[in-house]
Amino acid sequence: MGTPQTSAPHVALLEPPGFLMLNYGPGTPAVTLTAHLAYGAIVGGFLTPPG
Repeated sequence: MGTPQTSAPHVALLEPPGFLMLNYGPGTPAVTLTAHLAYGAIVGGFLTPPG
């Protein structure tokens, strides 16, 4: 959410994500990477050749 340094103190603003989306919390890069790996594993499971 917005910080006291934002230009609109009366309205909650969503900050820009920043480097590796760290403005959304320190766990965001790990959760994003885990979600991407899980998605890739699921999609990759459907694309394996029958054998």
